[in-house]
Amino acid sequence: MPRSRPRIELLLLIAGVSQLPAQGGRDVDLRLGRWYQGNQSTTYELRTDAPLAGIFSHGLTAQVLIHDSLGRHHAFYGAGWQLHAWRRRSTFGPYALAGVALGVSTDTTSQELAALWTLGGGLEWRPRSWAAFGIEAVYRLQDVGPRGFWRTTANARDGIGFAAGVSLTIGRAGDRRWPSRGGAATPPLLLVAPTTITGNAADIVKTALDALGSSYLWGGTAANGFDCSGLVQWAYAQHGIRLPRMSRDQAHSGNEVTPDVAALQPGDILLFSAQPGGGVTHVGMYVGDETFIHSSNTGVKLSRLQVQDPAGAWWVARWVGARRVVQ
Repeated sequence: MPRSRPRIELLLLIAGVSQLPAQGGRDVDLRLGRWYQGNQSTTYELRTDAPLAGIFSHGLTAQVLIHDSLGRHHAFYGAGWQLHAWRRRSTFGPYALAGVALGVSTDTTSQELAALWTLGGGLEWRPRSWAAFGIEAVYRLQDVGPRGFWRTTANARDGIGFAAGVSLTIGRAGDRRWPSRGGAATPPLLLVAPTTITGNAADIVKTALDALGSSYLWGGTAANGFDCSGLVQWAYAQHGIRLPRMSRDQAHSGNEVTPDVAALQPGDILLFSAQPGGGVTHVGMYVGDETFIHSSNTGVKLSRLQVQDPAGAWWVARWVGARRVVQ
């Protein structure tokens, strides 16, 4: 039988696009792959990805699986939800995924409701803040009939699948949320900004301090909240200095400063990495007295850069550099 490309494939993908969330700062992923171990299907997947909490992100997915020779007579069309972990933690790194999609499974003689369970992982390379390339390996279980949603039936299909694709960020490409562990050990009321701020960037630091208590907002640069690089960019912009939007790009702004507290000046941009040897994933601004201001999951706050302090030691262990924009 000649290979079929039914119109329903195109209609499902268009419907999936129309249901994607419209808010900014979300990734849209397109994956093309193969499902092996007797299934011999080409897989098409369209999904979104947005921060959830900590290392986790999530999104909607639309999936189409077409058997190479039987076409629409042996296929799956569905939509669902996926949970991702460790995505966008560095320029290049691994991530995990799990999800489920509900839809219609077609065979040569029947059409039935089905659930498609997915579990696996991948590698992602993000050369730009708004674009990434990735490969994935997953285990899929397609179970037919409502009974099979929670208990495998005899006509379930399973196998290993591989896919490759691209991710594009829709809206403002802000930073992923940073885990809040670093600020949890020190009550905020015990940490205050220095009474005297000196240096050529003193006014910029004071502007940043005006944002203390603002909410965290992924992709935010003012108004309703800030993410980490958005806060730094905003504070400098109020004094006519333009900085890149992303933390990994701010890591190349100005001049390099030795990552030693004694060498820092108020206004220096502090660079942090979530993983040893990984790319810059978080930034803050030094305000003096071993203290810096930044936007984390709990909002804009002050944290210590001090090994004697339990919370401060957590940040010191992840501090990888500093940049001076105003000399």
